Amino acid sequence: MKQNSNIKFLKAIKIGFDTAIVLMSAVLVILIISVVFNISNFYSKSTLGAIFAQVSPIEKTITNDFIIESKKENIAVSYFVDSYQMVMYMKTNDFNQSPIIYKLISITALNLNVFFLIFVLFQASKILKSILRSLKEDSKVVQHNLFNKNNIKRFQFIAYGFMVMPIIGLFIYFSDYYFLSNYFTIQGFKLRPLLDLSSISWDYIFIGLLFMSLIEIIRRGITIQEENDLTV
Repeated sequence: MKQNSNIKFLKAIKIGFDTAIVLMSAVLVILIISVVFNISNFYSKSTLGAIFAQVSPIEKTITNDFIIESKKENIAVSYFVDSYQMVMYMKTNDFNQSPIIYKLISITALNLNVFFLIFVLFQASKILKSILRSLKEDSKVVQHNLFNKNNIKRFQFIAYGFMVMPIIGLFIYFSDYYFLSNYFTIQGFKLRPLLDLSSISWDYIFIGLLFMSLIEIIRRGITIQEENDLTV
């Protein structure tokens, strides 16, 4: 009875994972198709959509858009503009000038965590599928089915995914920087990507390395257990 309850519970989790994968993948596919269709339209001016960037003055400057005053007496306030966040839009009727690759990279940048979550859920779904298959074949406990060789590889893929994420983020940053520097210029200001180097999840590398270390410990433990079972 307890075995059947475990199987039903794991099936429910797997269905939840599979549903989330399908929904998130569908949203991303719709976004990509809409971008390609819109930019590749030859019959009317194509709209690239919103382009986000940071604009920093080369020299310190103040702005007349607002005034900062102190609410306390005998306190003077001085200020300068460090950077603006800017939203730009492009239109063109020349398909060759449409930065479709940039837009796809931009979508990837804005949804990078969603792509990674889909990848993790996909691996988790395969792990659950493996456990369910094993539970149906025999009555071993879940732990024995969880850490088989195939599932350990899937856990390793997740660890590799954590370590690769910052590298992808770095590539996207330089792609964004290249695009902005080649398509736009503002006299007296520097254009930079909205998501700068400090926004890249560098800690993912350490999470991945920690995950790999734990997986290796588990793998060696399983090997020792199998050797002991054979000895007995």
